[in-house]
Amino acid sequence: MRWPMRVWRALLLALMGALLLAGPPAQAQPSGSAPEVSIRSVDSMALRGTTAILDLTLDIRNPGGLALPLQKLRFQLQFNGLDVAQGVSTAPVTIPAQQQAQVPVQVSVDGPTMLSLIASLPPDGMVPYVITGTAEIGQTMLQIPFTHSGAVQLALQ
Repeated sequence: MRWPMRVWRALLLALMGALLLAGPPAQAQPSGSAPEVSIRSVDSMALRGTTAILDLTLDIRNPGGLALPLQKLRFQLQFNGLDVAQGVSTAPVTIPAQQQAQVPVQVSVDGPTMLSLIASLPPDGMVPYVITGTAEIGQTMLQIPFTHSGAVQLALQ
């Protein structure tokens, strides 16, 4: 059976309208179930050429009432107000409700930027940071935004 061209056009328009109404891929709004991501510690720093490699431990707290199956974290990191790194954690971890987990990550920082940060550190080595990003939940591709500010010690003993 052949359908007239006007029927095909009507179907195409209906599909396009449905796609437009559906909106962008699942991007959750900030809510009480968003993970709380902070930097627990800077475990090591190494210079490789003109790049500084930082090994960080992230604290990820699940304030929600259900287990949180994290597939991936994508984040941007600022130290002392300077954008210094972007990172990705791809080690899946499920965090039970009202619990937390530590996740190791490694980020690359421009060496001169890192050296200038270290040179301007106060005696206690504490530097303010802001971490922002998204947490990818399970196999759903749902991305929950997060942001956290705090301070972490950069002077390693």
